[in-house]
Amino acid sequence: MFGYIMVSRQGLTEEQVARYQACYCGLCRTLQQRHGWISRLALSYDLTFVILLLGSLYEPEEIAGSQRCLIHPRGGHAYWRTVFSDYAADMNLALAYYKCWDDWQDDGKLPQLASAKFLDAKYKKLRQVYPQQCRAIEDNLAKIRQLERQNCSNPDVIAACFGDLMGRLLAYRDDNWQDILYRLGRALGVFIYMLDACLDLQRDQRKGVYNPLVAAGMTEDLAAYEDMLTMLMADCAEEFEKLPLLKDIAILRNIIYRGVWQKYFGRLARQKDDKKNVEKSVK
Repeated sequence: MFGYIMVSRQGLTEEQVARYQACYCGLCRTLQQRHGWISRLALSYDLTFVILLLGSLYEPEEIAGSQRCLIHPRGGHAYWRTVFSDYAADMNLALAYYKCWDDWQDDGKLPQLASAKFLDAKYKKLRQVYPQQCRAIEDNLAKIRQLERQNCSNPDVIAACFGDLMGRLLAYRDDNWQDILYRLGRALGVFIYMLDACLDLQRDQRKGVYNPLVAAGMTEDLAAYEDMLTMLMADCAEEFEKLPLLKDIAILRNIIYRGVWQKYFGRLARQKDDKKNVEKSVK
């Protein structure tokens, strides 16, 4: 995962921020209990969104508490968890497993290979429990890798692979909400992939690393992609608003309409500041 699906503190109350953080802490705690302490290193805010979304839709029982941990040893931290915390923790590990293999194949670094082998037995067990989700991860990441090696010049094709992966993860159950959840996840996945490509554009050009925008000849400044990203995120928001969500709706809307944009507008602001500083130095 890319770490873009997070909350923005702006526009939320202190209580809402605390609830979001407690959900994140619950995911961290669940990762440790299900997969060992080292699995916490793969903890992602992206999966916190999955817990909140599915929890708001299906309203499962919550287990809450407070506990110290190695990261926060001085005082207890509030947490809450549901059955979707278990699911998110398992998907977090599955994605981390394949990221380790990707990093090993890309960089040839031994720590990534060691991590992948360490997680191998755990992932095989998850594959038995979640065959559809794991197959979606495997197939789509393999397609992405193949398209990257072919220097695919159609960003829509390669982004659709990550979109399908995200769609399959959100379509948790075979029920009336499955199609909407899939379309929501697919749109969100496409947005994330393209956002990541936009933010990495200059670095990838400099290093000669594959980037779908570079391959397509789209090498404009970051600000030029705002309209494209807005249209992609609008598809996600359209599906999101079809769901009958009440619980944590303010937090979820914050993520959809603000949170996912934080890194984009943060980078844009830094670029503008850098440009102003250069202009001042020239004068």
